[in-house]
Amino acid sequence: MKRRSYPITNIGTVSLLMIFIVLCLVVFSSLSLSGALSDHRYSQKIAQHNAEYYQASAQAAMILKEIDQVLHSAYQKDPANYYIAAGEELAAMESLTTDLGAESPSISYEVSVSDRQALKIVLSLNEPEQLKDGYYRITSWQEVPASTWDGDDTLNLMTF
Repeated sequence: MKRRSYPITNIGTVSLLMIFIVLCLVVFSSLSLSGALSDHRYSQKIAQHNAEYYQASAQAAMILKEIDQVLHSAYQKDPANYYIAAGEELAAMESLTTDLGAESPSISYEVSVSDRQALKIVLSLNEPEQLKDGYYRITSWQEVPASTWDGDDTLNLMTF
């Protein structure tokens, strides 16, 4: 009687295929987990930034309300010298930069959003004849860097 021999390659094919499939599943699940964790960290940073921005925006709106009240009272007191009276009252407020002597009078101020960014608001005052549109127009309401960039990227390649 003749013995039948089986080819060696067929003995572990199923086992090798199962190991390859399990290995692929482990690699793909670990990649998926790392992607989900990085997305979670990014969404937490965005949520923190949005909370800081809206808090700074609310603070800027409160300052804007104070400016509006000052402009209203200055116009009620002396409509002929509206800019002079407004400049005197606005000088008492902190962190305001006023330029009422220019062709287009303006008021600007900044509110800190974080240690790296600030919210800068620029208001252009309307002429006394155009106060039916309000006392001012918001020219700019934007996030700006809180500090300036120092571009010193020199390298000392040769020192003697």
